[in-house]
Amino acid sequence: MTPGSSHNFSPICAAVVASAHGIRGHVKVKCFLEDPSHLKDYSPFLNEKGETAYTVDKILSQKKDVLVVALENVTDRSQAELLKGAKFLLSRDKLPELSEHMFYHTDLVGLPVKSSTKKILGEVNALYNFGAGELLEIKTSEENLYMVPFTTATIPEVNLGEGYVVLSLEGEAFLMGGNDDA
Repeated sequence: MTPGSSHNFSPICAAVVASAHGIRGHVKVKCFLEDPSHLKDYSPFLNEKGETAYTVDKILSQKKDVLVVALENVTDRSQAELLKGAKFLLSRDKLPELSEHMFYHTDLVGLPVKSSTKKILGEVNALYNFGAGELLEIKTSEENLYMVPFTTATIPEVNLGEGYVVLSLEGEAFLMGGNDDA
């Protein structure tokens, strides 16, 4: 991947419709923004064809990253039910610039993971946060999945310009063990 590649201009999924909510056309959405309460600020959203399709009128309630929202031109439950699974996409240029050592998940997924000696170990499969910090899921060439803490101790280098991440020896240890079924 090179700077300015089309990867940088692909739309970002801000939320996905989980279900209809009530009888007035409201929808329940799972939001992927760092602060879900700002979902309306990024409206209108694009659909998967890149067309402007969803405008959030109002956030009616929020429980962590699940919101109940009113959408423009969606006024009854049957319209809302048709939106189940719809992705609220936004173009990357609507997102704020990140500070150093901050990354959008979409920029990391798919990147090769290298050892400290630059040997390819696998690729970034996903990122998770279960409450105790970010975890990088790495898929090895053998199709095995391993979780590695996303810290500077285990991942000392993320090079988006050249498109790779580097695991430290400590990080590599997470790929060696983990199959001890006791």
